[in-house]
Amino acid sequence: MQQRVPRRTWSSPALTGRRPRLLVEDDRPALAISDFSLFKDAGFDVAFCRGAGDPQGCPLLRGQRCVLVDGADVVLHGLDPGLGVAAAIRRQRPELPVVVHQRHHQDGTLDPVPAGCVPLRYPCSVSGQIDALLRAEAAARHAAAVRG
Repeated sequence: MQQRVPRRTWSSPALTGRRPRLLVEDDRPALAISDFSLFKDAGFDVAFCRGAGDPQGCPLLRGQRCVLVDGADVVLHGLDPGLGVAAAIRRQRPELPVVVHQRHHQDGTLDPVPAGCVPLRYPCSVSGQIDALLRAEAAARHAAAVRG
């Protein structure tokens, strides 16, 4: 499993006074070398997980905790929906917003999105992704404040 977490990311215990933590999950090779500068410019601390390749390599799919998911404020999920990673995240952290790339097929159908996840039509521009992430993270913060 390839993961990149800058040392400064996930360093603050609370949201006050720090940037929201974005976990990008995607297995496309180009993202493995991305610096995610546009996400950083939008105000996010960014960590990246390329996925396990083998589903048994993902701690979430074995019912275990994932330190990246535990530290994230929002997830941009682009892994194969059939793996069940997005659903596993929602089971472990139902309050965590998970924005899922929803692929559109030639026959007009859309990939299903796990319950509680925010669908994002794919392909989508980076600015569209950032907008969806900011809205999902703000909605989660508002819901947490209401719950008290």
